[in-house]
Amino acid sequence: MATPGDLKNSLTAHGGAWALVAALAGGFYYLLRWSHWDALPFIKVDATNLIGYLTPLILSAALIERAVEVVISPWRDPDANAKMTQVIVAKAKAAQDTATDEDRHQLTTSAGDLNQYKGKTRQYAYAIALTLGVAAVTAGVRTLWPLLDTRAIPASPVDQLNYFRWYDMVLTSLLLAGGAAGLHAPINAFTSFFQKS
Repeated sequence: MATPGDLKNSLTAHGGAWALVAALAGGFYYLLRWSHWDALPFIKVDATNLIGYLTPLILSAALIERAVEVVISPWRDPDANAKMTQVIVAKAKAAQDTATDEDRHQLTTSAGDLNQYKGKTRQYAYAIALTLGVAAVTAGVRTLWPLLDTRAIPASPVDQLNYFRWYDMVLTSLLLAGGAAGLHAPINAFTSFFQKS
């Protein structure tokens, strides 16, 4: 069972995350309480037109993924390969019958260094992908906006459309940063659903 000390440690260690959750919850409450918006009208989506609407998103995600590889590989791969070689050598030494505690410690240290290096590389890759995703969104790539029924837009409140536009921009930036593989699964689920019905 969690104690008050555990809660205090959690809040101290993850203060920024808790502040973000509180801000999001407060913003969501504000929207629900004060904005009496009706649902926005969307076009009828089926398997044939869904892919057409989402092709720019899928293509952008694939290109961003490749661009991140082009930037990261020459920068991070040489050191990653050197660290992998250290792990292989340490593993071979630790597997010998004459292995000492120092050899086993060296294997643990080398593997830890490699994992830490890979983790930092993933952080850099995500930051680059998110930056490119924001650039793509700024250029006009969207996830949900193409699915909106544009004939009904003039009847919708301007504040609601602005909020929807920002929501779509944030969502699209995050989806693009996640890469093309993350987009294929939901799209495959939608298309298989439409083919069955």
